[in-house]
Amino acid sequence: MGKVLKTKEDRLKEGIHLLTQLRDSHVKEQYFGYQELKRMISEWVNTGEAWHGKIPFPEHGREAVVELPKFNNKAAGIHFNVKSFI
Repeated sequence: MGKVLKTKEDRLKEGIHLLTQLRDSHVKEQYFGYQELKRMISEWVNTGEAWHGKIPFPEHGREAVVELPKFNNKAAGIHFNVKSFI
């Protein structure tokens, strides 16, 4: 059986889950990193195109490594890595 594309509903659920995890980790919605991640997730939900990249969260001394996959064999994810912004 081949890979199956994620549905828009699946992408929306995963995107909301990722943003909720950040808020639960005390990342404020007004931070640039949160807004940038929200923009990338919205684009992913609407287009279905995969996106992988890094988004800085200097207020937390971290960098989010984000994976927003196209196919349903992989879940969307964020790894919040320690990063020096000096």
